[in-house]
Amino acid sequence: MKQYLYKITFVFLASIMAISCSDFLDVVPKDKILENQAYSSESGIQNAHNGLYLQLADNNLYGKQLTMDAVEILGQQYNINSSHVSSKIATYAYTESVPKITFTAIWEKAFNTVLSCNKFLENIDKFSGVISTEKTNELKGEAIGIRAMLHFDMLRLYGPIYKVSPSNPSIPYYDNFTTGNSPLLPANEVITKILADLDASLVLLKNDPVLTSGKYNASTAFDANPYYSANRGQRMNYLAVKCLKARVLLYAGDKSSASITAREVIDFTKSTAFFPWTSFSEATNATNPDRTFSSENFFSISDYTLYTKQMDLFDSNLDIIHIYAPLLNRINAVFESNDNDYRSLPSWKVPVTGGKTQKTFFKYADVDDKTKLFRLQIPMFKLSEMYLIAAETATVPADGITFLNTLRFNRGLNNLAATASVATEVAKEYKKEFIGEGQLFFYYKRTNTAAIANGAATVGNITMGTNQYVVPLPDSEINFQ
Repeated sequence: MKQYLYKITFVFLASIMAISCSDFLDVVPKDKILENQAYSSESGIQNAHNGLYLQLADNNLYGKQLTMDAVEILGQQYNINSSHVSSKIATYAYTESVPKITFTAIWEKAFNTVLSCNKFLENIDKFSGVISTEKTNELKGEAIGIRAMLHFDMLRLYGPIYKVSPSNPSIPYYDNFTTGNSPLLPANEVITKILADLDASLVLLKNDPVLTSGKYNASTAFDANPYYSANRGQRMNYLAVKCLKARVLLYAGDKSSASITAREVIDFTKSTAFFPWTSFSEATNATNPDRTFSSENFFSISDYTLYTKQMDLFDSNLDIIHIYAPLLNRINAVFESNDNDYRSLPSWKVPVTGGKTQKTFFKYADVDDKTKLFRLQIPMFKLSEMYLIAAETATVPADGITFLNTLRFNRGLNNLAATASVATEVAKEYKKEFIGEGQLFFYYKRTNTAAIANGAATVGNITMGTNQYVVPLPDSEINFQ
């Protein structure tokens, strides 16, 4: 990683603004000029902060590889057969060229963005006083939350199977700006650092307008400045950090704390009207279907190239070696051949063009009304996940069934029998709920699932273990340890 660390200050700040040359450049380093320019005004600070979200939407992060592409292939979501361009990823052949390039790019972009977060945090403290303490706290809370999220996903991808080997070496943790490499830490130490960051983020975000005005409406907080008080659903807000904390605690095996945290989020949504369940009519609307259930999403990434990616990955006119689509019997099995589940029919259809007989993916297809607030959004943290965590961690099975039935009712499904297995039903819901969002592979790894359905075969499973679940660290990292 060292080969690109030295460039981060200049690259990050240069992406914020273009600065004209002057004789002063002969005296003061250019990166310092850029810092002074960027952080000397409120608009400059906002631009630097917004740059973090632009990086999150990069193809090598949540704009593609960590949501709808590489990690979904690892979870066997698509029929990636031996002739497909991504077949080596689907067979966990991590030493082959395509997987090595793919997972190196993910790693480097993730830690590049971590360093951008740390540079932002360093500079907003250095240039204190430009904006109010309240505004500063909100921006810092978001940056620390983003830093924690990126470290967690790198741990989930490149770290050991935590359930089996929590003390094994995993990844470095960067909680301050540095141009040197940090050592690989045991996975459980990384979890400790992630949780510390999340707790710090929650303290800074305790006055988040999302708690009093929801995610769309500008409030009177922060001088009614819309940058701080509106569109909180596109920011790493207080509730998103809470959701991430529940996810991390569950991954670490702390079911009791995960349950408490998830239920806190659930209870908040019950006490307000800010995050209602998406209705059947909204999800299945003929011209403007809300296939991502946007009203339930606490944080979504804004991706202005989303519909290009929909066409590049899922369009029915793509040839069979490029399209990401499941075998028909596999996707029917996921939804138990039940189109009453309105995660199914709006997002999965046999197309009328392209000559395909299997269902193809429409979740991220555009809608007719270009003013819809849910356009161009990739879900990151959702109400449904909190119900699944609450169900999985319930100490009384009946309580787990109740949480599952609430989710199922709001997806058009009948109640489960009181005797149903909570663990089995939670697994089914992860398969249905998070397609194109990058969570199923991590569910399998967290639970150390021994075998998963082979996406490239009509029947049969793939045996899973360390060689499949643990992506090797990139050579660029190993060589500088």
